[in-house]
Amino acid sequence: MSAVAPPGLAAPLAGSAPLRTALFQTLRFRLILSVALVHVVLMGIFAAAAVHEQSDRIELELLNRSRALISMTAVASTNTVLTEDLGALAEIIQKVERQPDVAYCEIADSRGYILGTTLPDRLGKRLPPRIDQSDSFPLAPGDHTLDLREAIQIEGQTVGTVTLGLSTARMDSAMRKTWLDGSLFILLALVVGSFAAWLLSLATTRKLHDMVEATARIGKGDLDVQLPITSRDEVGMLAIAFNHMVASLKQASEDALREHRQRTQAERLACVGEMSASIAHEIRNPLSAVINSVNLLSGDTLQGEDRSQVIGILNNESHRLNRILSDFLDFAKIRESQPAQGNLAALIEEIASMLRQDLPPGKNIRVAVTCPPDACLAVFDHDQIRQVVWNLALNAVQAMGDDGLLSFRTVRRGGKIVVTVADTGCGIQPDFIKDMTKPFVTGRRDGTGLGLAIVQRILVQHRSQLSVSSELGVGSEISFELDSGG
Repeated sequence: MSAVAPPGLAAPLAGSAPLRTALFQTLRFRLILSVALVHVVLMGIFAAAAVHEQSDRIELELLNRSRALISMTAVASTNTVLTEDLGALAEIIQKVERQPDVAYCEIADSRGYILGTTLPDRLGKRLPPRIDQSDSFPLAPGDHTLDLREAIQIEGQTVGTVTLGLSTARMDSAMRKTWLDGSLFILLALVVGSFAAWLLSLATTRKLHDMVEATARIGKGDLDVQLPITSRDEVGMLAIAFNHMVASLKQASEDALREHRQRTQAERLACVGEMSASIAHEIRNPLSAVINSVNLLSGDTLQGEDRSQVIGILNNESHRLNRILSDFLDFAKIRESQPAQGNLAALIEEIASMLRQDLPPGKNIRVAVTCPPDACLAVFDHDQIRQVVWNLALNAVQAMGDDGLLSFRTVRRGGKIVVTVADTGCGIQPDFIKDMTKPFVTGRRDGTGLGLAIVQRILVQHRSQLSVSSELGVGSEISFELDSGG
């Protein structure tokens, strides 16, 4: 059973179409971003540490290899330097030059003259008094050669010097490749982490999305919503609590609806009793007059003019009884409204034209209509609102006597059109205003008290009501609102 929540119990959600939120504000986006960032940071730290470790290892390997090579060269060239055997030195230089990454190698005697070199134009020249060397890492910016120098010694005496330079180009290339691989690893980690975060967020937020849709359905009055329980985690516990809440809300709604029906039934019975008493009171006087008139006419005592006068009373009271019963039937049989977009200005102009033509002789009542272009269209039942405006206009005419101004106005107020009927009549007693729409309550001697009651019932079907402003001796304004539909 689908229960309809009573007013105030389950108000529709604002913009109850699925709640739309900017992407960066969604829980799913924040979950993906958080998990992906954590993943990337951790993988980035790991990759940076791995690259740094590999870089240190490559540098240490190159440094150790270069030191071993220069030591071996110094040992191998000891005797040839003493004998200044240039041919043997040349062979040693050639063997060193064939080693990987060797940029240059020079062997000088104790005086600093170069006896062997991989750079032919420097043969026979002297080494500078001080050679700038880069014999450890890190190298200076722009320097891509590891420079080492070692003395050739015999029994503690220096007999020569070996200088060796190893290029770091191959090492730099390996380092760049390592950093590139690390960057690709981080990018892959970002993709994998984002995908994993998306799967996690999908599993987490799907149930929350179902809960949002269920809440929107509750806002529309559907209290048969139940969320499936597919897990026992926090979201599952929330779904269980949500289902319990909906069940409680449905029970409360059914109880409130049952109480509302009972109260409505009681009010209806009370209204029937009140109306029965009112009808009995209203028809008692004319019925008594009819009975008395019939009794008089049944005898032979009335003649001529007296008999005609009694027949006139009988006719008047019979018509009065008929009018009371007709008004009551109109009040009791008001049909369901069928609102549609319509032109209020045309309807009011039609009523104003009929009033101008049907005013009794001797009445000098002016009729004014003010309907701005932005306050002409509204949603209403044409026949029912025509009856409303006509009844208000007749009451206004009867309140003004022989002279006055009857005004019809429409004004747009947000999404509403306010219709006002104003007069310059005698005004309404303040203590009468609150009861003027009750059945059989009237301020006129010949009224039935059902005209404004019918008006109020019609307006209730249009989700509106009468608003009365009056000042004794000045006049009254009676207004009601209609949806503009725009």
